[in-house]
Amino acid sequence: MSDDVENMIRRKALEIAAKHIASPKMREKRPLTKEEILSVLRGILKGERAQEVLDVALQLYGDSVMPLLRKIVELKQQGIIAELWDHELYRFLANAGFVVPLKTRVRIVRHGKEYKIGEED
Repeated sequence: MSDDVENMIRRKALEIAAKHIASPKMREKRPLTKEEILSVLRGILKGERAQEVLDVALQLYGDSVMPLLRKIVELKQQGIIAELWDHELYRFLANAGFVVPLKTRVRIVRHGKEYKIGEED
């Protein structure tokens, strides 16, 4: 009788282990491709210049910036990041050593006339 009980316990333990291994958490995730990373990242970007920051970073640094972007996407998949604003992306890149120059223009409008900084009257 004790052999039957032991066999039942082993069988049940094997069933539980098989279910545990087959669960989505235990399956190995395949690494995301560059296109998948960029599509997920573009989906969570917010702000007026977020796309510009991302495009300039990719243009300047190419595949060198991909590990950082991959980590951001992993944090999004874990639920830690829901959205990423343009200034946050810029700061992440700057802190990692990726300086992203953006074209900035300052204009002042007074009485219907536009003045640019450094422009003579």
